[in-house]
Amino acid sequence: MKKTILIIGLLSTMFSCISQTPKSDERLTYFSFDHHNSMRRFNGESYKVSTEKDGRIHVIIDEAFPQEKEFYLEDATIFDELKAIVDEYKMDKYKSDYHPLMHITDGDSWSLYYKYDSKRSVSSGGYMDWPKNYREARKALSDYFQKWRDYPVPAKEINLFQYTCHNDFGCDIEYRMERGENEAKLYIRNAEHQYEDTLSVSNDYLAELQELVNVYRLKEESSRTPTDDSASVYRFLVEYSTGDTIDFQSYHTTFLGGLENAFVYFFSKWLPIQGNLVKFECEFNHGYNHVRYYVQKEDEVFKLYYYAERNIRSEYEIAPEVMTELQKLVETFDVDNAKDEFDGHGEWVILASYDSDDHLSVSGNDSERGDAMLKALQDFFAPYLK
Repeated sequence: MKKTILIIGLLSTMFSCISQTPKSDERLTYFSFDHHNSMRRFNGESYKVSTEKDGRIHVIIDEAFPQEKEFYLEDATIFDELKAIVDEYKMDKYKSDYHPLMHITDGDSWSLYYKYDSKRSVSSGGYMDWPKNYREARKALSDYFQKWRDYPVPAKEINLFQYTCHNDFGCDIEYRMERGENEAKLYIRNAEHQYEDTLSVSNDYLAELQELVNVYRLKEESSRTPTDDSASVYRFLVEYSTGDTIDFQSYHTTFLGGLENAFVYFFSKWLPIQGNLVKFECEFNHGYNHVRYYVQKEDEVFKLYYYAERNIRSEYEIAPEVMTELQKLVETFDVDNAKDEFDGHGEWVILASYDSDDHLSVSGNDSERGDAMLKALQDFFAPYLK
């Protein structure tokens, strides 16, 4: 009896192994591999090859670059070549999960998933642990996808970018930028700032938005329904010249995440500044003339710091009403975040903060304009530099 049970068990194991053995006529229809480190933003690599409904092969290569390589193929040969790598490194034999015996934080994670036209699939992955031949297999995949790095990709430009956010407690935001023949049309509605307007801006801003899309990996996501009545629902809609789109809806309660906040900040440059000036800094570097004024609130008083040539500093105390007059003067300079580029350099730099959490950050190389602003500020601060 025991011998019969043993034979049945062996036969069961054998047939189980046979059922999991790859069939020579099976063809891959999907392949994905990812390896990254949790402590570094752009690192490792990610490859994804999938079959679209229309039969095209969709390829995405992301090797620690903000700009992904994404394209479509008509020929499915790429799956045959990937299957050869899968078979060579016996990836079908990988366990489903790899983890070390000891707990390790901030390490490397990896995942592997692929499936065949027979519906059979293989999934494996781990954290700080891997199969014996993992390093060689990872290098083989990296070497293989290098050949697709120079694959010609049609120009992909944003034609429309739209962000909306609302809740039942007064939040009403819509930012929409649409490409035009000569200029882009920008529509802004922000209830908090009591501001609504349609502006004409450079099409170059759409390229800047594309950079943000790349850096923050804005992609199609599953829409989520809020579970909290106080939640703010937001939506991203991006339409490309290629016909591709990104469209998803999600929500936040009290926390505005890095993904959403980056785009909100991008459009804030066109919102009118509100509130009272609480901090001001300006610096002028024209020829040998290097002057810097710095004003901030310390305890209950405002301090003025004046830096002349050779960075010699003088310190003064000024009354709060002086800040009100300074704010009026800055408004006459006709500078704003949308009009003037800020790169932290230039012949002149102006930075200002307001109690509304608005900020002004502008710089330029127009020496004539810089000289005029410097002269106005020197005349303004002169009575207090005693």
